[in-house]
Amino acid sequence: MNKIKNIITTVQNYRYHDMHKNKALTILSEVEKTKGKLAGSIKQQCDKYAIEKLGDIKYAPWLYVYSIIRGEFKEGWIPDNYYGKVVLPKCNGISGTPAQIKNITSKLFNSHLFPDLVCYSSGIFSIPLENRVLAANEIADYLFDGRDSVIFKVNSSNQGRGIFFYTKDNFSIADVIKKGSGIFQKIIKQHTVFDELFPKPGATMRLTTVLKPDGTTCLKAAYLRLGVGTDEYVRSATNIRVAIDIESGALSDKGYTTEWNEINEHPNTKKAFKGVILPNFAQARESVEELHSRYPYVQSIGWDVTINTDNNVEIMEWNAIHNSITFTEAVQGPSFTDLPWCDNSFLSL
Repeated sequence: MNKIKNIITTVQNYRYHDMHKNKALTILSEVEKTKGKLAGSIKQQCDKYAIEKLGDIKYAPWLYVYSIIRGEFKEGWIPDNYYGKVVLPKCNGISGTPAQIKNITSKLFNSHLFPDLVCYSSGIFSIPLENRVLAANEIADYLFDGRDSVIFKVNSSNQGRGIFFYTKDNFSIADVIKKGSGIFQKIIKQHTVFDELFPKPGATMRLTTVLKPDGTTCLKAAYLRLGVGTDEYVRSATNIRVAIDIESGALSDKGYTTEWNEINEHPNTKKAFKGVILPNFAQARESVEELHSRYPYVQSIGWDVTINTDNNVEIMEWNAIHNSITFTEAVQGPSFTDLPWCDNSFLSL
């Protein structure tokens, strides 16, 4: 039995790393069309670092991507497949699983910063921070009290999938039950700064916090995700990404498409990224750092955060399973050089 399990694990790991290799090399090829070929000397640095520090050449492809984006190699970078297969299993492990259960988030963190309205689980509709179960005839009235529409997110949904919109006219308990357990959230009216960049809801600051060995939490990386084209909300397959200075909340002068093409303005609104300071960023940073301290069972958390029209912080989701660091490592990293993650010897700690 153990032999069979080992074979299955080996096959799964091979497929995982092969998928990452193909993805990284595809991005590299695309970026090389505008930046030119990655220098052989830099590629050799990536290979050497992958083998000697991270333990295997299979971690080199993402280092190629980071290097061509930055025009040089930097020690301390963490490839996404190394992060997923080495760092997170040790630093987060099974304790990251609750992040997939969206209908327990408000209760877990005991916070009103999440726009959660009603939890649904196994036939039960309840108000998360009140421990109150709603009768069938109360649900619609509660959800649409002063609201034209709400959003429903299914547990374990990610990357824009498993998201549904309801109005009072199309709301159906039977339909929700078919979709499975999840959370109803209010639709956030985003700050005008986000509207100027792209006037559809869902502009999201991706903030990555870490729990350090001394027990303190801190923000390590940040970027803004914006919708594009006809998207009604931000989708991983079609979004625009712009790095955020974690000290000032200022956007980088350059943004990137999902094909990693550099742009200086949003393609639809033509709003330049240069000079944009995100509203109330300091409070957003303080909020996620404080919330992470309430869950000291994982060392890395990715937060989806926005600022509403009242200048208040709204936290839409958290991710402790695999909060990808690829983009921020490439454009503003290495972000984790003060942690032991950057050398595979940390596995023995």
